[in-house]
This record gives sequence, structure tokens and C-alpha cells, in this order.
Amino acid sequence: MLLPRPLLVLDLDETPWHGELGEATQVTFALRPHLGFFLQAVAQAYDLAVWTAAGNDWLQAGLQAIKHETGVDLAAQAVFLWDRGRCTWRRDEAGALHFRKPARKFRARWLRARYPRERILAVDDLAANYACGYGHLVRVTPWTGAPDDTERLDLARYLLQIAPVPDLRALEKRGWRARL
Repeated sequence: MLLPRPLLVLDLDETPWHGELGEATQVTFALRPHLGFFLQAVAQAYDLAVWTAAGNDWLQAGLQAIKHETGVDLAAQAVFLWDRGRCTWRRDEAGALHFRKPARKFRARWLRARYPRERILAVDDLAANYACGYGHLVRVTPWTGAPDDTERLDLARYLLQIAPVPDLRALEKRGWRARL
């Protein structure tokens, strides 16, 4: 039986870029090294989607920066582009509210028709975002501008290695760097 193509849900802030809001609402994005290579490589084995806890304006501006810098039009090829409107609020131990990305949203009928839950992975720097769907998460280190960062190269290699696995949720993905 042919496995359905997996879906890779990408976070944005501090994952593929570091964005800053400057004077007069000018936004600048520093893209993580090797981002273009990463997107092109993983798109060979995965369908891509985006889910950020940021607002839609920030999402769209960042996607334009990716397109301009890498030539990859993630906005055009993404299965979905979800912003904070698809997130839920969650209180932390100190009582502060934070956005969370509930994996139950992956059960939507239209999404389930193409991607069984065991074929969906999410790349995010905050494990708390997927506290109720940890099996989907490949946690990456947050990036704030280091020019010598190579995590996108390693992550692409890891994701391409595991793409053929029938149940991606069942894989132990903590410590993924050691499995390269």
C-alpha cells in the first residue's frame, strides 16, 4: 500500500527567521542560514504548511521576505497558512496567557482526507505549542541571528530520513540531531 505524502507544518518566528519591528512599523526579517535549501529539500518528500502564533500581517510579510530572499513561494505552495486565529489561549504555571497550537486542529475533515494524523509533523521551537500533540513535534532550537547556524541543513537531512516511516507520530523525535 502506498503511504500518503506527509505534511510538514512549519512555525515561523525564531524558527526560519528572526523578525523585528522597526520605526514606523517597518518590519525586517533575518532569514536563518540555509533556509532556501531546507525548503527545497523537504518539499521533495513533504507537503508544506505554515502555522504561526503571529498575526496575519506578520505572516504575510515574512512569507514575502522568504520569497524575495530564497525564491521559494511558500505562500503559494502551502496546504494552509494559519495565523494566531487558529491558536487557542492557554495559561502557564504563572497565570500568564500564551497562544498554543492544538493538534486537534489536524483532525479537520478536509485535512484528514489528505493527511492521516500519523503522517503530520510540525517543526517548532516551543514544545508548549504542541503540549497536546507532542507526537507531531520536531523541536528545533530558536534562532535569533547567528550567521554560522547549520540547523536547517541537519533538519532537512533528518526529515528526509524519516519521511518514509508510516507512523511519524510514533517516532521518538527528541534528540533527533543525534540520529543523523
